[in-house]
Amino acid sequence: MRRILLPALVVLAASASMSAQKPEKELVATISGPSIKGGIVSELAWDGGTLIIQSVAMEPTGVMKADYFTVAAPSMDVLTAAAPPPGLDRYWKMKSSRVSPTGMGKITADTDAKLPMYGVASLEQRLQDVHEMGGTVQTQSLMLHDRLIHSRTTGIPPYDGEVWSWSPAELNRIAYVDAKGDLWIARADGSDAERVLKGNYTLPAWSEDGRTLAIAERKDGGRKWEISVIHLTEKFRN
Repeated sequence: MRRILLPALVVLAASASMSAQKPEKELVATISGPSIKGGIVSELAWDGGTLIIQSVAMEPTGVMKADYFTVAAPSMDVLTAAAPPPGLDRYWKMKSSRVSPTGMGKITADTDAKLPMYGVASLEQRLQDVHEMGGTVQTQSLMLHDRLIHSRTTGIPPYDGEVWSWSPAELNRIAYVDAKGDLWIARADGSDAERVLKGNYTLPAWSEDGRTLAIAERKDGGRKWEISVIHLTEKFRN
């Protein structure tokens, strides 16, 4: 294992053997400290064989600013990019579209607002409780045809591409993260869904050759982010 130390950025490059039975997870980068300036890792994308890590943080002026790191396969050397890599916008549009590249899959969003239950009381009392506690409870749901792929109880819905990634068109699949944070792969129409890994994942990103998935894990309350690639078996590439 080779370890590269950059300012507040530790990159681990491991040589992982491919399992014939099960996808294998390989940690490729750990980002923490001043490198993300108190912000978050907001996007993973691929530009050919290069994994792009985007972080965003708020400047003292109140403006959100993005920074970029690149991890080039297979050596996993890491660079800090001064500007968005040229392939980022093209890849992002493909990954985050609500319609799959083949047109077979379509993601729809729904919001369900309910009064929270604060014990047994009259409707008048419950409405008063809701007012005092900040309003209704909203559940944001993402559906892939008749399959629920993600739900979140918050006023902020997932942004496009945050919890899903379309595969290259020839594979016709989707990778997505469910409400628990588990990683799944299904066909683009939502059929044949299979859980790949249990965990607390976000930002799945399918490589352009269809052989790997990149994912992020938020650690220590957001003070550290681990970026891994999942080496997929043949069953997910056919």
